[in-house]
Amino acid sequence: MKLLALDTSTTYLSLALSLETETLVFHECVAQKHAERTLPEVSRLLAEAGIALSSLDGIVFGQGPGSFTGLRIACGVAQGLAYSADLPITAIPTLDNLAWQAGDGLVQVCFDARMQQVYSALYRVGPDWERLSPIAVVSPEEVSLPEGATMLAGDGFDSYPQLLADARERLPLSLHPRPHAAAYIRLAESGRYPARHPREAELLYVRNKVALTSIEQQQARSR
Repeated sequence: MKLLALDTSTTYLSLALSLETETLVFHECVAQKHAERTLPEVSRLLAEAGIALSSLDGIVFGQGPGSFTGLRIACGVAQGLAYSADLPITAIPTLDNLAWQAGDGLVQVCFDARMQQVYSALYRVGPDWERLSPIAVVSPEEVSLPEGATMLAGDGFDSYPQLLADARERLPLSLHPRPHAAAYIRLAESGRYPARHPREAELLYVRNKVALTSIEQQQARSR
């Protein structure tokens, strides 16, 4: 399949263009410049591949959770490109991406949610791939490691040293702390995620609030 994948859920802009024999990738920290960098980099990848957008089989994007602004950029760009070329669109959760990158095993994913919280979920990765718990937003202290876990994944472990500190001494940490567009390509090819009309694209925020009140900020700092 020929697919374009994009993720803007973090400070990184991650793009991947899959062809018949290779995958072209742009994966770089752009800080807050996703809006101005995404379309030019997509155009560059298409030009490098020598194909038109309309030649693709679909567009894949990271639907969240993650940066609220970043998620809206990815969704908007994916929808715009899909509408313009009459392509289907596939939305995939960011934590699914992190689990897949970690490799086979029982994987605990913790993705930095800011405001002293993480997005967390447990996965069984392998032939019987399965998300074993809902994606939830919790404080680092609320995350518990199930018996039999074999791998930790996500940038939450870098952001919060107290997060599962005991487990980090005995379990490996994935080398891929943030979503990567090439992983979205592989997940889309698995057939687990439906390809839909662009108008049906949905974001997965998980958290409904984008800011804390002053009292909540003081409480978070005192923890």
